[in-house]
Amino acid sequence: MYFPTILASAIALAGAASAAVVPTHRYVQLRLWGEPSCATLNLGEEGIYGDQVAQCNPLDENDVVRSVSVERVDAGCTLYIYSDLQCHLDKHEVPTETCLSGDKYYRSYQLFCDV
Repeated sequence: MYFPTILASAIALAGAASAAVVPTHRYVQLRLWGEPSCATLNLGEEGIYGDQVAQCNPLDENDVVRSVSVERVDAGCTLYIYSDLQCHLDKHEVPTETCLSGDKYYRSYQLFCDV
């Protein structure tokens, strides 16, 4: 009498568990720095995933980002960094394995990919 209920619960739980482990593709790997020249005050790494493509995203709301080093960008993708939160001011294209550093703070990014 309880077998159908237990079986249905087990199937639902297995489906939820398998959906939770599906990895999201990381298009970009970058590191944020609190000082210019990507040399000191490492604020940590950040990945840019599929749900962040073609929209304006904040870099870090808690820290002051003074430079950004890009460790990896997927082929066909272009990363832009901005000094405001609306992705309008001081647009910089950031190639792979470079350090973006300047006088202003970096606040947001946009990633565009040919997909």
